[in-house]
Amino acid sequence: MLLNKLLDDHDHISLIARLSNVQHRWHKETLLFQLNELQWQKGQTILLSGDNGAGKSTLMRLMAGLEPLQQGFIQFPVLQKDRFSLPWRTQKPQRGQCCYLHQSPYLFAGTVLNNLLFVIKSLPKNKRELAIQRLPTGLELAGLTALQHQPANTLSGGERQRIAALRAWLLQPKVLLLDEPTANLDQDSIHLITALVVDLIQQNSAVMISSHQHTSLTDCCNAHWMIKEGTVYAANSTTGTTKLTALQTSNVNKLSAVVSQPHQMDVAL
Repeated sequence: MLLNKLLDDHDHISLIARLSNVQHRWHKETLLFQLNELQWQKGQTILLSGDNGAGKSTLMRLMAGLEPLQQGFIQFPVLQKDRFSLPWRTQKPQRGQCCYLHQSPYLFAGTVLNNLLFVIKSLPKNKRELAIQRLPTGLELAGLTALQHQPANTLSGGERQRIAALRAWLLQPKVLLLDEPTANLDQDSIHLITALVVDLIQQNSAVMISSHQHTSLTDCCNAHWMIKEGTVYAANSTTGTTKLTALQTSNVNKLSAVVSQPHQMDVAL
């Protein structure tokens, strides 16, 4: 009994997530994928890869609690106080702790700023003031300052994805799942999104990125999960991902310069 308690305490300290005996089928008939045991360790930024239709989006949605599990357990000790007693999504974790970003993000009617303020209003009151203070920095970092009063429905795909990334940056989630965040984006948008994600990682957010491309964003990853032939497994660590690229370092320097400048914004929440 004491040994089990010690093991649970260690898991609570060292794990972001544990996936056990997960199996998912289309219409509960055709097997999409299965896995025996996967552990997401603290300090890991994971690249999730696999062919089109392999189930990457489905796995992320299961992890985010957006789809019901058909079999097995997905547990986030980093999000819950009682370790592994129940799947995290049954315990009503604090809003914003786990975020899933789709490759085609949904934006609300209104301006760019309206979309960002909607997210800020969803935060607990004790976190709203800090988010308001950080908003001008985030707008500049995402390259959206000049667009903040523009209707969101007039923006390009890259600009829309940058808004979605900035919303996550404002929430500062403990877990961020990015589903093909750079698909069909130009290099400028990829670089700007990378800067936001790098800062979240440095603020101890755990990040998983699904991607077919090698970009400055996937260079953030130091671990690799793969879906192949219906099996999800931990592959060898991705090569060349243990250090920030020169581009990322440049973005981090840009962030530091932006943060060092005083900003004021009067917003009624």
